[in-house]
Amino acid sequence: MDSSFLQRFLIKIGIAILLIALVDLGYVNYWILQQPKVKVDADRQPSIELQSKINPSPSPNASASPAASSLPVVVTMPTPTTIIKEQTTVQQQTVVQTAQKEIFIPLGAGSTTNSSYVNLPGVQVTFNSASYAGIASVVFEANMYVTGGNGMMYAQLYNSTANRPVWFSEISTNASPGTLVASSPITLDPGTNTYVVQAKTNLNAYPANIIDSRIHITLK
Repeated sequence: MDSSFLQRFLIKIGIAILLIALVDLGYVNYWILQQPKVKVDADRQPSIELQSKINPSPSPNASASPAASSLPVVVTMPTPTTIIKEQTTVQQQTVVQTAQKEIFIPLGAGSTTNSSYVNLPGVQVTFNSASYAGIASVVFEANMYVTGGNGMMYAQLYNSTANRPVWFSEISTNASPGTLVASSPITLDPGTNTYVVQAKTNLNAYPANIIDSRIHITLK
């Protein structure tokens, strides 16, 4: 009798423990099933916010930009302007004064085949004779030659301000190559004047050439 009662009691306890275990297992399973859903929902919200930051919804102004950028761009280019430059060669002139009170005013170089006196382009100088006080003498000098040594060539100073030759300034040579030839003493006109070198040859086939020329002033 006691043995049977104890046996039934133990069976009841076992059944109760089993029921409690089943209920507990069911609760645990329910909690596990619910937990991922909450986590997924919690993780989904930041991803949605991140996506909204990366791809923000276009504003009305932004939506109009693509349409505006799709329009053709017209660029107006300035009309090319043709600039014509006239080149003028100006020979650098340096006045040299020596310790012996000599002043050399350079004039330049040129050539011609003309048989009458003509101005050599650019072979000239403009100055005021009053800038040189105490002048003892003035001569016109030129390193010149006639091509091939054929015939004669001539050169002289011409005062283009006064429209006349400088008296006694004519020089000549039939030498080839260049020879330095000096004129007789000349007189410079007062004030500021432009002195041009003129040259000619007596044979048109043989040019008159001036390698360089100058006004040589000697002071007292």
